[in-house]
Amino acid sequence: MDTLRIYLKLIGISMRSRLQYRADFVTGIISVIVLNAVNLTLIGILVNRFVHLNGWGLWEMVFLYSFWVMSHSLYSLLFWHFNTMEDHIVQGTFDQFLLRPIGTLVQFLGREIQYIGIGDVIVGATGLTLAYSHLHLDWGIYEYTWLVVSVLSGTLVETAIAWIISSLSFWTTRSMSAFFVMMRLNALTQQYPIDIFGTWFRVVVTGLIPVAFINYYPSLLLLGKTEQAGSWGWLGMMSPVVAVLLLGIALLVWNRALRRYSSTGS
Repeated sequence: MDTLRIYLKLIGISMRSRLQYRADFVTGIISVIVLNAVNLTLIGILVNRFVHLNGWGLWEMVFLYSFWVMSHSLYSLLFWHFNTMEDHIVQGTFDQFLLRPIGTLVQFLGREIQYIGIGDVIVGATGLTLAYSHLHLDWGIYEYTWLVVSVLSGTLVETAIAWIISSLSFWTTRSMSAFFVMMRLNALTQQYPIDIFGTWFRVVVTGLIPVAFINYYPSLLLLGKTEQAGSWGWLGMMSPVVAVLLLGIALLVWNRALRRYSSTGS
């Protein structure tokens, strides 16, 4: 409980610091909304040209993308700081987290909040609402509960992958190339159903770097498309399990990385 209180206090300090520059705050959020709008427009143009992509229509694609945006928004808000681990290792500033009598991870994550994630929340919520309406979905309490669980699971999946990759910096010093690979795979799975890329790609984003569990597999279940996915359809209910497993692996890698850390600071 004390750890959570400290973390929330650090996040509050970070947010108040960001709000001191209100113009930058608003501009950042608007830029994210515009970027997402452009991505959705490109999806619309693509689907309009081909009518559907392997059985996925326009509003199903909007749902898929918006689902990813919602999960990513929470990662962006609270855990984006993992992307900066390389800088802290190279510059030696990670040492400061080890010298204070507070949990290292709590300090690191509480150092900064990426406020532009608010723009993702707005786009994701709007997109899901519009897609729900146009697809004439009729969900009950189970589907709404599963949506919330799946969005949170997607956030944890992305967070765990980023956590593992950032921990590699303790061995390699540099980890941005690995982050780049994750972002490229994310870019493909966020906008398109992975079954259009073939089996090899599905295997990579399911088993190797499992970003497909952020939005694709949960969407199969919520949109009633598990049968269309064939033998892969059952994975639609596995996002929470994958999230827990990945977090466990990430924690193990992190703890081992901390034990072998030696400063490279100047």
